[in-house]
Amino acid sequence: MPRLFLALDLPQEIKQSLLQLPRAYSGARWQTSAQMHITLVFIGDLDKSRMPELLEILSEINAEPLNLALKGVDYFGSNRYPRVLFANVEKNSALEKLQKQVYKAVAAMDIELERKKYIPHVTLARLDRTPYESVGQFLEAEALFKTESFSIAQFHLYSSKQTRAGSEYRIEASFPFDREVL
Repeated sequence: MPRLFLALDLPQEIKQSLLQLPRAYSGARWQTSAQMHITLVFIGDLDKSRMPELLEILSEINAEPLNLALKGVDYFGSNRYPRVLFANVEKNSALEKLQKQVYKAVAAMDIELERKKYIPHVTLARLDRTPYESVGQFLEAEALFKTESFSIAQFHLYSSKQTRAGSEYRIEASFPFDREVL
């Protein structure tokens, strides 16, 4: 059973700007360019026999191309145990609409999905015992981080495989956005 998620890939120039952020923090496992994306929905383990149904449902999603930008950095976790550094995706109603549409489509398959507030972001680093002081320095130093606007014309179904070097992601299927939205 592959671990699956739906996400938006980023243009290479956006990934490059993220890779240029300072990375000198103990306990931080920084994401590679190949690991950078904006998750829409985490599906988890799915029996391979259900893949045709999932692909059919996802192919029916009709959305407009997105114009997005990244703005600012933040973290998940607590001051005592920061867990993840990330770049924020600037608020975008079309992205929120797409995420809800994808979530509802997958949930309609009776797949148990996480019920937490959607916070669109790009993970920069996973943290393990990184002192909050280091996280605070990063947040302060990169508070004005911002990218140019970029276009996204499709979303992808990814599989995830855990390795010693971290997660390896592979695009299993792509779903272009239609230009004509009903």
